[in-house]
Amino acid sequence: MPAFTSRTQKGSAFRSSEPDQLKLLYGVDGCRGGWIAAESEPSMDSVRFHFLSSIRPLFEKSGPDAIVAIDIPIGLPKNEPRVCDSVARRLLGRPRSSSVFSLPVRQALEGDTFSDAFRINLEQLNTGISKQTFFIMAKIREVDMLMTRSTQRYVREAHPEVTFAQLNGGRAMLHNKKTFVGRAERMRILRRAGVEISEEWLIRQRSSLPRGAIALDDMLDSMACLVTALHIRTGCSHALGRAGQEDARGLLMEIVTCDTTLEHKAHVKEKNNAGLHG
Repeated sequence: MPAFTSRTQKGSAFRSSEPDQLKLLYGVDGCRGGWIAAESEPSMDSVRFHFLSSIRPLFEKSGPDAIVAIDIPIGLPKNEPRVCDSVARRLLGRPRSSSVFSLPVRQALEGDTFSDAFRINLEQLNTGISKQTFFIMAKIREVDMLMTRSTQRYVREAHPEVTFAQLNGGRAMLHNKKTFVGRAERMRILRRAGVEISEEWLIRQRSSLPRGAIALDDMLDSMACLVTALHIRTGCSHALGRAGQEDARGLLMEIVTCDTTLEHKAHVKEKNNAGLHG
């Protein structure tokens, strides 16, 4: 099994466990009070967990040679819904499609209450927002304030349920991720992707992280994003959405996920090349 460690990062200094941080991969998911980040080299030989109270230090320290796949919307709608969200919902089907929230326009992020945000969104987009969306708006705002088109070259939006489905031959997960059977289902997919993981191991790793801040499914989601980052690094990924759909600030509105077809072709090519030189 790969080596794993857990640690908490607070304040402004994010300290990677590796000296050559620029080449690292990160899978990031929101959790209570902050973010959970799974960190690894492209070899995936060693994976480390970090709890972050703020995402800024990771964005500042990762650099353009790193890949950060994060489960948070990047690129917000202005006068029409994001195509990538519609595509993701169709891919997942019911009931997993409910994990793809309807997103707020940027102006709605300034709403102090759910009613304010709902009203602003209704005025701008002719549709409201859900309570689930409102509850993650602080995290959406935190990331949105840091994003530029340049940053988006290495900080990419991912969605764990989309990744799990893609790694499962396009079939969405059957069970809720917060149940034991749902976690087991997702761990089977991760193991199939080459990540050794178990429920017992997750519990041990969580014991080194802030008590009550991180659920086991948060850790699984960060691992799904990490696998997505690996696929981006190796060129075996694709983006859901309409090519070139941008928001008002020029950020691409897309969800990046694994492309197992490209991965298979890469493996075949590598095998053929090995045969030629063998």
